[in-house]
Amino acid sequence: DLEQGDVAQTIASFYAKSRLVTPVEKGGLQLDEVDGFLEELSQLSKEEQQQRVLYKIVKRTSVDDLRMFVRLLKGDLKIGSGAKHVLDALHPDAHDSFNSSRNLEAVIGKILELRKTGNSRGKLDIGAIIMQPVQPMLAAPCRSIDIAFKKCPNGIYSEIKYDGERVQVHKKGTEFKYFSRSLKPVMAHKVKHFKDYIPKAFPKAADLILDTEVLLVDNKTGKPLPFGSLGVHKGSDFKDADPCLFVFDCLLYNGENLMNKPIKERRKFLVDNMVEVGNRIKLSEIKHITKKQQLVDMIKEVLSLGLEGLMIKDTKSIYEPGKRHWMKIKKDYLNEGAMADSADLVVLGGWYGSGQKGGLISIFLMGCKDPDTGIWYTVSKVHTGNDDATLERLQGELLPKMSKIKGDFNRVPAWLKITRNMVPDFIVRDPQDSPVWEITGAEFSKADLHTAAGISIRFPRVTRIRDDKNPDTATNLNELKELYKTDRKSVV
Repeated sequence: DLEQGDVAQTIASFYAKSRLVTPVEKGGLQLDEVDGFLEELSQLSKEEQQQRVLYKIVKRTSVDDLRMFVRLLKGDLKIGSGAKHVLDALHPDAHDSFNSSRNLEAVIGKILELRKTGNSRGKLDIGAIIMQPVQPMLAAPCRSIDIAFKKCPNGIYSEIKYDGERVQVHKKGTEFKYFSRSLKPVMAHKVKHFKDYIPKAFPKAADLILDTEVLLVDNKTGKPLPFGSLGVHKGSDFKDADPCLFVFDCLLYNGENLMNKPIKERRKFLVDNMVEVGNRIKLSEIKHITKKQQLVDMIKEVLSLGLEGLMIKDTKSIYEPGKRHWMKIKKDYLNEGAMADSADLVVLGGWYGSGQKGGLISIFLMGCKDPDTGIWYTVSKVHTGNDDATLERLQGELLPKMSKIKGDFNRVPAWLKITRNMVPDFIVRDPQDSPVWEITGAEFSKADLHTAAGISIRFPRVTRIRDDKNPDTATNLNELKELYKTDRKSVV
């Protein structure tokens, strides 16, 4: 049942058949009681304590009640309606205001206030609220220099796109909070030292919200280190390096909301009010671009340094939470979504998908062979590129050729070199009888999770099913190493 992809439906089905607990015919739970149960659960960390609360819930729920309760826990009601639908019904600006403030109470309060004045559709502007995460502004891919100039009629700010981790910093007096791109608290070891340096960087700021990127900087060269090096387990590899906060935007300063000011003014505000602190707090590198050749030269420069690319911003753009009105230029976008070369890899295994793809093998393990030893190595885990019709067809083609091992490392065949964290639900019985797919991504990268000389593909997707190739003519391990070297050298 669980393999069909819906945990809540599985629990409800077995609850209906339970001999230990008889479901109530008609549930009497009120919404505020459900909220109380959820609040109580969120405060508990021990399983026995959580089970006691769940036992109290189950005694009062019908089968349908329990199904929806579990879906609430999972954060997906499966009713085809999310926060946007609900908030749009309350007020046209409610969703945007919620994204800006992440404060539902403030949004609802403002709506009720407007209704009391008789102007229920009046402007709803909450702005940024200190210590409440703001939905970050995002960027859409920019595929050419011409598009960048067309979409920025007021002039271009071109900013280095740092390959680190997006962090939103909130300072209220001596208290600090750090939120990730997904608005969750950032792991303490990545940000714990910044509380000592932010007051030095912003000596006059009592309250502050910053948009930043955190990455390790080599203390000898002053250069940023690769993506993923912030992990605790990597610490020993980068002893002479420190986490650095690259500040690229300011949303609030001493109670003043800056989000509706154009970036030209926000940038000047940062320059006037921020002091760089060694390799700990730095201002992002940005240039005012007026000619196409300037942008081409800057792209070549950042890619030759191994940086990820550029952010492109109209000089008069305001900060719009959750909107993709900035642009990003990366090597793979400029080359029509291709790396220096793609890799033709062999399907070695697969995992069940979730949600709508529950019950289908929709995530695939791709790899290549070492021609000298005949051993197969993993390169990438891919779950995008195949449409629904292709996925349905692949079930019939691939499943008969696979064995179900349910992630059991002890059942991995001798012909495959794989890490424990990458063992799939299914594995092919004979890789020589498996299909070849063209895999394209942002770039070839290094990943400890994979075994093909540590080479992997960032943001992989299936771009073609290579019926014209077989496992012997697919990309082998030696060729993959060459592709990796070529991709490192390639720029614009």
